[in-house]
Amino acid sequence: MLTALLSRLWEHYDPDLRAAAICLFGSAFTLAMMLPIADLANPYHAFGAAGTTLALLGSIATLVDHRRRRETPAD
Repeated sequence: MLTALLSRLWEHYDPDLRAAAICLFGSAFTLAMMLPIADLANPYHAFGAAGTTLALLGSIATLVDHRRRRETPAD
């Protein structure tokens, strides 16, 4: 069942590179503004930093995956 779900998701995987780049720059800027404060005792600040970090990593993964696919020959 998991294989069927993953294959179905893979068929519909078509990332928007412009949106990924906007998310990358926005989350990098937000993280750069949040890190100098670094009030990790505040749960709202920790949640915001974690969410922004996940958005940053997701954007990087999307852009790297697209570049990797573009450089490899099609099967």
